[in-house]
Amino acid sequence: MNAAVRAGLFSALALLGSGCSSVGTPRIGDLQFTQVGVLLLSCGLLLAAHGLNQLRRRANSERQQALTLLNQQEHRYRTLVENLHVVTWEMSLPSLRFIYVSPHARDLLGFEAHHWLAAGFLEDRLHPADRGRVTALLHQQASSSGSQSFDFRLLNNNGTPCWVRAIINSVSNEEYEAVALNGLLVDIQEQKSNEMALRTSEQKFSSVFHNCPDSIVLANAHDGTLLSVNRTFEEQFGFSAAEALGKTSTQLGTWAQQDAGPALLEQLNRETQSNLEVRFKRRDGSEFTGLISSRSVELNQQHILVVVIRDISALKVTQQQLELSEQKFSSAFHASPDGLLITRRSDGMLLDVNDGFTRITGYSRQAALGKSTLDLGLWSDTADRERMIQLLRSQGTVRDMLSTVTDIHGNQRQVEISTEAVVVNGEDCMLSIARDVTERLKMEGSLRQAATVFENTNEGVIITDSEGMILAINKAFARITGHPESQLLGQPLSMLSDYTEDKHLIREVAHSLRDDGQWQGEAWNRRRNGELYAAWINISQVLNVDGSLNHLVAVFSDITPLKHTQARLDHQAHHDPLTDLPNRTLFEARLREALNAQQQGKYQGVGALLFIDLDRFKQINDSLGHPVGDILLKSASQRLCGVLRDIDTVARHGGDEFIVLLPNLHSDEDAASVADKLLAVFRKPFLAAGHEFFVSASIGISLFPTDASDVNSLIKHADAAMYRAKNQGRNRYAFYTRDLTANAHQRMEMENDMRRGLERGEFTLYYQPKFDLHAQQLNGMEALVRWQHPQRGMVEPDQFIPLAEETGLIVELGKHILELACLQLAEWRTQHLAPPRMAINVSGMQLIGNKLVSDIRRALETHDIPASLLELEITEDFVMNQNREAIHLLDIFSKMGIHLSIDDFGTGYSSLAYLKEMPLDTLKIDRSFVSGLPENHHDAAISQTIIVLAHNLGMSVVAEGVENAAQQALLTEQGCDTVQGYHISPPLPAEEFSQRFLQRAPSQRPSQPV
Repeated sequence: MNAAVRAGLFSALALLGSGCSSVGTPRIGDLQFTQVGVLLLSCGLLLAAHGLNQLRRRANSERQQALTLLNQQEHRYRTLVENLHVVTWEMSLPSLRFIYVSPHARDLLGFEAHHWLAAGFLEDRLHPADRGRVTALLHQQASSSGSQSFDFRLLNNNGTPCWVRAIINSVSNEEYEAVALNGLLVDIQEQKSNEMALRTSEQKFSSVFHNCPDSIVLANAHDGTLLSVNRTFEEQFGFSAAEALGKTSTQLGTWAQQDAGPALLEQLNRETQSNLEVRFKRRDGSEFTGLISSRSVELNQQHILVVVIRDISALKVTQQQLELSEQKFSSAFHASPDGLLITRRSDGMLLDVNDGFTRITGYSRQAALGKSTLDLGLWSDTADRERMIQLLRSQGTVRDMLSTVTDIHGNQRQVEISTEAVVVNGEDCMLSIARDVTERLKMEGSLRQAATVFENTNEGVIITDSEGMILAINKAFARITGHPESQLLGQPLSMLSDYTEDKHLIREVAHSLRDDGQWQGEAWNRRRNGELYAAWINISQVLNVDGSLNHLVAVFSDITPLKHTQARLDHQAHHDPLTDLPNRTLFEARLREALNAQQQGKYQGVGALLFIDLDRFKQINDSLGHPVGDILLKSASQRLCGVLRDIDTVARHGGDEFIVLLPNLHSDEDAASVADKLLAVFRKPFLAAGHEFFVSASIGISLFPTDASDVNSLIKHADAAMYRAKNQGRNRYAFYTRDLTANAHQRMEMENDMRRGLERGEFTLYYQPKFDLHAQQLNGMEALVRWQHPQRGMVEPDQFIPLAEETGLIVELGKHILELACLQLAEWRTQHLAPPRMAINVSGMQLIGNKLVSDIRRALETHDIPASLLELEITEDFVMNQNREAIHLLDIFSKMGIHLSIDDFGTGYSSLAYLKEMPLDTLKIDRSFVSGLPENHHDAAISQTIIVLAHNLGMSVVAEGVENAAQQALLTEQGCDTVQGYHISPPLPAEEFSQRFLQRAPSQRPSQPV
């Protein structure tokens, strides 16, 4: 019995016995088949067969329904997938051959579906860079139970890569020969393009952000917190991004000015900034200048400041270098001994010339500027200018073009012209160097034609061949240098280099000869006996016709006497002309050096400053005359110097005051000891002009660094101590103390008296005439203030003017003097007298602000005085320490018609550069230079120099302090315009002055408006 039959049998038995609850199941082997049993068995079998048939029919029906439903679902699935813009596929393994692809496969790569099913299609269409990775992932998926997705590139029918995303599942079924793969291919080309574009954009931004040469900062606009910084910021400031982010610039300490951050943040929030200059500080403490540009933006709903910082330190340095370069060019331009001129190429208009041009042509700078070289007739042959321009166009430069020019007197000069093209204010111009070679050409001709001139010239001449071997020297060369001709001829020129003090000069000369063919300059050499001498040397090349070097000619003059003269002038500039002691300028320089040396620890002791004033010197000077006073001052200076050390300095401070510097003393007692020695030198009588008289001195002492450590304070303290010595009875010394009440009280008392005197009208004017030496008549007067003190009597200006300057009362006093002067002029005009121009002294303090301008305008208008009758005398100290504001005032006065002059010229150290820029009309020679005339040749030389200088600057000259006819005669001979002094008349009261010097006016002219 087979298994099916047995199963059916058991089923039937089960059915038959289903209603019996306790009947056991008999074993087949034990059954005994009876007819009834067989019948029952048959019936059971029939019933079982029928049941089985029913079950089979029902199962078939359900299966048919399931298949129908499956087909419907599969159809719907395929329709849905095939309508999607994705490719569904199935693939066999391990061949990786597609066995099914959806119709959209053609849209993806351009290949029909049957091409996809071909063997090797996938491997052929995979991008070479992705082939190995994709193949490995497909094989790996075969052993995985899950799914995966990844992106790769396929090549379409044009060979263009197309990005796709694969979603893969592995399947195993008896329908396939082995494990297979299926899934989807999604076209992500557009997504990848967008991602790459976004990535490229981000890379570009990051590249620009981090590689920008300027620092870029994104900051919170509310509190300035740094949100992002680029690499330039890290390099420029020395902070890493990690250190900077989340902090403010103030917290990082990047501001050179610590409290600049909040105000700048507010400014950046208020408006967009461009190129705002700010000083920054790096992490290492160094500073730099930056330009800030900022803009406010909204980013992720947050208010952000985008700030760009550009380091312009290099630009600042470049600007400074440019300014320095321009200064160097200007200095070189105007200092060059050659003629330099800048002309417009189109018409030859002269834009600038130097002093060398003036020396060659005779035309001053003022006369030349604004005119063309053709207008001035400089070109002897105008074709030379065209030839120069053609050379400039063809060669780009002109070198040593020989031409002939005609100077202002009609004389012709030979010049070598070198020209470069320059652009000035957008116009094509030329910078030309005109070297006057007239003398050089004459010299060369003389060398070839006249040995007599060569031998008899006073200048030393030496000639070498092209190899530098000495061919000839003249007698002057042998006389100046001490080298005989016999020892030099045939020797190399280099043998004389041992006698040259400046070895660098030899290389300079060689370079100049190589580049320019000529050199001239000053040099210090030694004679054969070792004596130093100064020479002005001119070395020139003499060329053959073909341009090759024939020989060198050196001509030089011994200018040692001139150098000695210059040294004397320098000595005079730093020494008192009367006593030959150091003047105030030199003394203060030495005091400053002593203070610096002490601060640097070079001196371990103390230093002292002694202020010496001769007692009752004014009485001697006034009673016996200035010459006697001068002799006394000279004798006193000699005695003072005789008791001092070599390292000490005694100087004349002014008038009868001397000042002594004692550096490196052991103690205060040493200063007292020296003061005793100085007082002792005045115990012997002085002899002068047949008179014997005694003079004592009062000395004030200030110590450094005990009392002060600066020049002005030490002098001031010593001066105060000197007044204490005078108040204590004279002929003694006193140390400075902080409670110099006596001196302070006296000066305060005088200051108060001056204030009361101004209120009470105690100040009056005296008038001293000025005499015109050419017209031999009165041409002016000076108003001199006097103080009629109720207790002290007539007080001279030198006793109260310095205090007025110190306290500022000089402004009010000056206003009072101006009012008195204009009032007196008005009275004389009312009396039908013809007063000349009246000069009043103006302090530098009065030239601060515009008060003086309004005071003068009001005084002239009130008294109906023409401005031409007024002259303002300014001290030379003001000229030396001038400021632009005060010079502006002088320009206003000059335009008003007021005459301007410098008082006491020569006593200071004027800057001639500023002197020529000021609108001055007159220079007044100080009486200290006039007093020595005519005997003192130094004073005579100084007065002559001042007169020539003033006339060259277009100014007239007044000499004050003229006391005798001899002085007036010498000044007349020197060309002085006007004199003033006791020889003409002392200062006089107004009534006496008018009686002696004023004449009635021919008619009363109406006053000119101011």
